[in-house]
Amino acid sequence: MVISLNNVCFSYAKQSSSPVVNIPSWSLAEGEKCFIHGASGGGKSTLLGLLSGMLTSNTGEITVLGERLDKMSNRQRDKFRADNIGYVFQSFNLIPFLDAIDNIKLANYFSKSLPKPILQQAIENLLTKLNMAEKNCSKPVRDLSIGQQQRIAIARALINKPKLLIVDEPTSSLDQENRDAFMTLLMSMVEAHSISLLFVSHDMSLAPYFDRVEALSSINIAAIDALKDSQGK
Repeated sequence: MVISLNNVCFSYAKQSSSPVVNIPSWSLAEGEKCFIHGASGGGKSTLLGLLSGMLTSNTGEITVLGERLDKMSNRQRDKFRADNIGYVFQSFNLIPFLDAIDNIKLANYFSKSLPKPILQQAIENLLTKLNMAEKNCSKPVRDLSIGQQQRIAIARALINKPKLLIVDEPTSSLDQENRDAFMTLLMSMVEAHSISLLFVSHDMSLAPYFDRVEALSSINIAAIDALKDSQGK
């Protein structure tokens, strides 16, 4: 299994009596492309934070690629994430004044998975596969289009050759044309690199891209409780 969760609970300090995540059991198999959908505020981003090691659970077991994240120190989790997990953020989280290549180099800085002599060529090759024009690779990303920023975000997530790719609602602010272009590009790269994919969004129109679709409320007991509260039940 790429991901295995067992009795995982998490609550933020100011709301310790109200868990945001309460998952008795859940798993993701190698090679799966899984889409988890749910309303905003239902715990999707929190779940991804736990799976990537950016957050630590209060209780339970979180196993990713055979390693127990809940047993690691903060430093160990940071190193594990850099070496094994690609992450595409909701707003891409690119450094606006850096160009494409320097944004991607930052991901490798924390992993050191590629030695410096071949890193530049590896980045250029990846951007070429993503149809990123060479003339745009030296421009600050703030001067690039949304579509070009998408390509850089995907390249940054893939440069360390991750076994698991986590994608957090990156199409929420995109129009349909850019959304479809992003999804087509993302799926082609996942297939080409044989990566397991976990993608979360509230946009159900994306479901056909995936071989497994689940509602967060079917996984996370806390999401069910939050839904009942919002409905006044």
